[in-house]
Amino acid sequence: MSRSHEVVSFLTRVTLAHVVTYFAVGLIAATVLDYESLLAQPIVRDFMRPFGSVAVIVGPLLQVLRGIVIAAVLLPFRSVLAQRLGWLWLWLLFVGIGIISTPAAAPSSLEGAVYSQLPWWYHLVGMPEILVQTLVFSILTGLIARHPDGVLAALPPVFSRILRAVVVACFSFVGYAVVSVSFALAAGAAVGSAENLSPAVQGLFAAPLIANATIAFFATSGGGARRALPAAALSYAVGALSILGYQAIVFGSADLLYGLIAPILPALVLWFATSRVRPAENATRAKTPPPATRVDSAP
Repeated sequence: MSRSHEVVSFLTRVTLAHVVTYFAVGLIAATVLDYESLLAQPIVRDFMRPFGSVAVIVGPLLQVLRGIVIAAVLLPFRSVLAQRLGWLWLWLLFVGIGIISTPAAAPSSLEGAVYSQLPWWYHLVGMPEILVQTLVFSILTGLIARHPDGVLAALPPVFSRILRAVVVACFSFVGYAVVSVSFALAAGAAVGSAENLSPAVQGLFAAPLIANATIAFFATSGGGARRALPAAALSYAVGALSILGYQAIVFGSADLLYGLIAPILPALVLWFATSRVRPAENATRAKTPPPATRVDSAP
C-alpha cells in the first residue's frame, strides 16, 4: 500500500468510525434519556435548539466534516494509536481535554459547570453518551491504526460481515433522513416540531433499517458486484412496501410519492457498499499433497 493510499484510507475509515459511533450512540441516548423532555426544561431550552428542529435532524449529516477534522488531527499520531494501549491514551485525551477540561464553557466541562447557568443535572446527564461514544470511537481508531490494510480483514469473516452490515444500515438510515427532511421542507411542513422525532414517526424506518442490515449481511457473503444490483433492488422494494404499509396502518393513509422516492437513496447506499466487496474466497481449500518421492527398488 502506497503512502498516499494509506493516508486516504486512514482518513476515510476514521471519519466513518466517528459518523457511525456518533449516530448509533446518539440514537440510543436520545431514546433512553428522553432528550425531547430534557431539552424542553427551563434554561436548557434557551441554550439548546428544540429536539425536533431542522438542525437536530440534519446535525448527524454534518458529522462527516467533524470526522474529517478529527481524522486529520490524529493522522500524525498513527504510530502511537497502533500501540497495544493506543486506544486508551486517545480516550483519556478525549476525557481530559475534550470533555472535562475544554477551553470553552461547554456542557459537562469544569468551565461549563462554573461559568454557565446550566443546571448541574444537565452537565451529568450527557456524560454517559459522550463517554461511551468517545470510548467506542477510540477503540475503533486504535484498530484502524493497527491494521492499515483494513480492520475487517483482521476479524473473522462473520464478524466483518456483521460490522459492514451495521455500517451500511446506519448510512441508509441517514439517506431516509435526507429524503424526509427534503419532503417536509418542500411541503412547508413544520420540520421543527418534536412530533417528527416521536416513536410513531421514527418507527416508520425500523423495518427498512433492519431489512437493509440483513440484506447487506447476506449480500457480502460472496459474489461481489454481481449481488450489488439485486441487493439494491430488494432494499428498494422492501423499503417502499414497508413504508407504505406502515403509513396505512399507523397513520390511516399512505403517501405514495414519498413511499416510492424515500427508499431510492438508501438503496443506492447499499448498492455502492456491496459493489465494492471483493468476492469471498473459499474458506476451505483442497490441500495439494506433496509430490511423492520416487524410491527405486533394489535389484
